[in-house]
Amino acid sequence: MFTLRRLGLLGGAVAGSGALLVLLLDGAEAAGALVAVLATVAVLAARYVAGAGALDSAYRDEVRLLRTRAPGVGEWRRNVATSTGPDGALYYRAVLRTELRHLYAAALAEHHHVSLEHQPERAAELIGPQLWPWLGPVPPGTGPGGEIPVDVLRRLVDRLEALGAPRTPSPRTGKDRAT
Repeated sequence: MFTLRRLGLLGGAVAGSGALLVLLLDGAEAAGALVAVLATVAVLAARYVAGAGALDSAYRDEVRLLRTRAPGVGEWRRNVATSTGPDGALYYRAVLRTELRHLYAAALAEHHHVSLEHQPERAAELIGPQLWPWLGPVPPGTGPGGEIPVDVLRRLVDRLEALGAPRTPSPRTGKDRAT
């Protein structure tokens, strides 16, 4: 199976062999031109793969704030059940917190133009002081048995839904209201 690293090494080997062959057959000028073209193609491909196209609306359909696959309901049921169980503290920090941060980042960026990572003060303000510790940069302590309290999880999901709800236009100005 080809990994990204193996594909890069294979592409580099093929490009290097081609450049050496052109150098031997056609000279230094042709080899230099080929190297310039190959470097340009490599930079554009790396930029696309790294996600720089998410900032250029002309190149991709959607911003890649979420991973390539949307979480399924069955997966969330398992995540919630495990996070609220006796070993929930570790599972919350390792799995569920990361998923919730991705969803909050998407909702904040799409509906409020706020970056969870780059504008944590504004994100904390929108999420609320009671819920921010559960999503902030430092994972919180958990309940007495190590699990995340169910009411906290319920409030996190409710707030996520409220942040992701489409804003209604103001009747007087026609502009969106921020929540």
